[in-house]
Amino acid sequence: MYAVDTNLLVYAHNADSAFHKPAKEFLENILNTRDDAGNFHVCIPAQVLVEFINVITWSRLESPLPLPDALRLVKQYQNSGVTILHPKASQLDTLLTLFESVTTRKKVFDIALVATLKDNGVNGLYTVNTKDFVDFDFLDVVNPLG
Repeated sequence: MYAVDTNLLVYAHNADSAFHKPAKEFLENILNTRDDAGNFHVCIPAQVLVEFINVITWSRLESPLPLPDALRLVKQYQNSGVTILHPKASQLDTLLTLFESVTTRKKVFDIALVATLKDNGVNGLYTVNTKDFVDFDFLDVVNPLG
């Protein structure tokens, strides 16, 4: 299973982004694809949805959304049937272990995301920022727009 990173959600909902159209098409495609049992091939971590609210409402964004619109979108994702991935009780221990493989504190939120993925058995991530995740060998990181 693959998780969707924040940047893809932001690009898909930021109409003035250069990546808007391909990100929107990618999300529509993966959110309309299910296996024979009716399950999605992707999940969205709760942390990604929190970060999405923060970024998509940021006044410096090309086309920021009003907070109520951002919250409505998050509720739509929640109600879509896609799995919303939550941190497990082991996340902090996993995060501390993962920190041994990086050399900068600047990746703390990326590492928290990776810890959630690892603890939940998710071994793939769709993101435009593939370089942020190269330190994690267990994770198959794919830029679906590139």
